[in-house]
Amino acid sequence: MNDYNRFWDTMEKCDWKYEGDDDRVLEPVIEYLSQQADEEIFLFDDMMAELLYAIDTKDNAKKSEKAAGYLSDDTFLYSRCVALINGSEYYKNVLNGMADDLWNMEFESLLYVPGQAWSIKHNKDYADYPHLTKSSYETGSNKDGWK
Repeated sequence: MNDYNRFWDTMEKCDWKYEGDDDRVLEPVIEYLSQQADEEIFLFDDMMAELLYAIDTKDNAKKSEKAAGYLSDDTFLYSRCVALINGSEYYKNVLNGMADDLWNMEFESLLYVPGQAWSIKHNKDYADYPHLTKSSYETGSNKDGWK
C-alpha cells in the first residue's frame, strides 16, 4: 500500500456520528495512530502536510477570501483541512478546482492528530512531539501555487 492510500485509509476511521464535534470525529484516528510505530505517525503527518501544501494556491486563497469576505492565513489553512477530512475523492475535486463549498468551513483539529497520537503513545506532553514535516502546510508555503 502506498503512503497516500495509507493516509486515506486512516482518515476513513473518522466517526461521523459525532459530526459537529471535530475532536470526537477524530478520536478513532488518533487512537489508531497511537497504536502504530512512530514512523507511521510521522508518515501520516508528512502526507497530511504534503496534501495541504498542494492545495495552498493563490486561486484557492481567492475562493477562501470570497467566502469569508477577507483572507486569513489561518482560516484558509483550516478550510484546506476540510478537503482532507472529507476523503480522497473530495480532495481530488478540490485539487482540480471542482469543489468550492469548503471555503466557508473549517476543521482545524485535524492538524493536531499526529502530535496527539504520539503524545498518547509515549505518555508525553504534546509539546514534545519530535517530528517536523518535509512540507510546510502554512499558507503561502507553496511558492509555485502562489504565482
